[in-house]
Amino acid sequence: SSSHIGSGVSSLGGLRRRGIMLAAVARRVVPRAVFGFVAAAETSGSALLTGAASGHAAEQVRWTTRQVNSTSLLQQYYRRMPVRKKYRRAITRGTMVMCEKTGQVKIPPIAVAGYDEKTNPYRGRWEDLRSPRVWLKD
Repeated sequence: SSSHIGSGVSSLGGLRRRGIMLAAVARRVVPRAVFGFVAAAETSGSALLTGAASGHAAEQVRWTTRQVNSTSLLQQYYRRMPVRKKYRRAITRGTMVMCEKTGQVKIPPIAVAGYDEKTNPYRGRWEDLRSPRVWLKD
């Protein structure tokens, strides 16, 4: 026995409070499908978890990197390209193209307002282009 009233294991209220705390912790940690098993274990006086209730990791799957569905042949082709991820993404979007001759990633053939493709073609970078109208050439 202890000097404090209602403390520790000596009082019946302390046992009841600990049982309620254990139930609250079990509700947070254990999945809902298993909670019925935990409630049955609590009512029988046993707080031990066995079988499927012992670990919730068997039921959870976190952050799968790929989708479960099949990948198209075009996506497989793009994924195997020997270029950096940002350029691969630009190629799949169509904002850049891969040159068959050199293997470089380039801006697709575009027509720019204010520039003539034969006499005065635009030779700068895409980021530096300030023309109000740009369209893809066919």
